Amino acid sequence: MGLAEDLSDVALTFECPDCSHPAVRKGSALRTIAHFKCDGCNAKVRITYPQKLAIFEKHRLLAAGDRRQRGQEHSKFYH
Repeated sequence: MGLAEDLSDVALTFECPDCSHPAVRKGSALRTIAHFKCDGCNAKVRITYPQKLAIFEKHRLLAAGDRRQRGQEHSKFYH
């Protein structure tokens, strides 16, 4: 799948592995960083390519679910 270009401007949420504090970065930034500083515990956290893939995949699936849900709601009104 790779790090989807269509999520470049999307705020992606993931958790610090040390304290579970949520971190938010745009997809374009997440693609390029190797570390981030957790706002919860101030740890410098390494983020690997497989971790990035999992974050992008989670958000891709969430977006697909949202589109499906909107389609079902739309069809209720027009049938």
